[in-house]
Amino acid sequence: MGAAVDKDKIRILVAEDDEQMVDLLVRVLGEEGYEVTAVRDGAQALAKLEQDPGFDLVLTDLRMPGVDGMELLRRAMARQLRQPVILMTAFGSIESAVQAMREGAYHYLAKPVHIEDLLEIVGSAADVVRQQRGAESAIPGGNASFFPIVFRSASMASLLKMAYEVAASSASVLITGSSGTGKELLARAIHGLSPRASKPFVAVDCNAIPETLLESELFGHRRGAFTGATSDKRGLVEEASEGTLFLDEIGNISQVVQAKLLRFLQERRFRRVGDTEERVVNVRLISASNRDLREAVEQGDFREDLFYRLSVIPLRIPDLKDRREDIAPLAYHFVRKFNSGYKIEGIRKDALELLLEYPWPGNVRQIENVVERAVILRKAGLIQPRDLPEEITTRTAMPAAKSL
Repeated sequence: MGAAVDKDKIRILVAEDDEQMVDLLVRVLGEEGYEVTAVRDGAQALAKLEQDPGFDLVLTDLRMPGVDGMELLRRAMARQLRQPVILMTAFGSIESAVQAMREGAYHYLAKPVHIEDLLEIVGSAADVVRQQRGAESAIPGGNASFFPIVFRSASMASLLKMAYEVAASSASVLITGSSGTGKELLARAIHGLSPRASKPFVAVDCNAIPETLLESELFGHRRGAFTGATSDKRGLVEEASEGTLFLDEIGNISQVVQAKLLRFLQERRFRRVGDTEERVVNVRLISASNRDLREAVEQGDFREDLFYRLSVIPLRIPDLKDRREDIAPLAYHFVRKFNSGYKIEGIRKDALELLLEYPWPGNVRQIENVVERAVILRKAGLIQPRDLPEEITTRTAMPAAKSL
């Protein structure tokens, strides 16, 4: 099996009704350095998770009396568990494997389980836990809510790996992606993982500020610089000093502001509107756009030199429809987020199937709103299809468009 790797404080809850299998798992995982607690059925596992939410991952049999592995998966995800769930069964089938993965399982193993395969999968899941811990520990105060990026897909894993790698630098980052994919969330995560984490993170929605005022908002102004400028004002660039300035929808800024921003990025110097004094500020710039800025450059709407200054590190967040493995974990994440004061136990299989098949044109923001609505309407028990919006429940009944 090779030399054991240091896996300090990785705690595994095993739910298995076969005594010999329990003994084997406890021994093998214990020898590898994991801290293992075993229970004999799903109900005991749920009770243990309620008593002690500190487990890092769950390894459960699929077929158990009472609460089975799938039910344990659904209820655990709906209550508090953010960590991976691995299912095992002697009754494996392609259908149940696919269903388990679709509903948020980290992995699925058919019995008899090969120990090498099990250790590889558990080791991979433990790495996910460590990655999450590392991200959260880098954030001031260890505030996990500051880094609520939920994913299972390879595309998001690759994107976040890149984000982790560049966080420590001061390079400009350009985040692109459709509306609702979580561009500001990723920007905040990069800031939180950076040496600037204890300094300000200043977010600016360039669409929300009139073009005539954006220059003043960013760079500040001197008293009397224009009508209404009754006093000197620091701009948001100065407010973000030593920290991170996040410019959302940067593709919509005017040519005048583009020129000022380019000079600031080149020299780290700027002047307030109406001022002659040059100021120097140490700030990292992260920008975002749902426009294709390369296309905007070709059309003459965006400066090419500014584009290259902004996109030293380009990161693109894929649409939710292109990473369907993330739908179930996101849905359960938002159930947990909005379950305070309610008693939602999970998402019924037919309702989850509707969520999994829907194309999510509004991306993560839309699924968050849909789940919040469902939790409020259902209040307790399992979320059902009738708790979902009509555009989701009726979509499968719509006839397919004819090809021309």
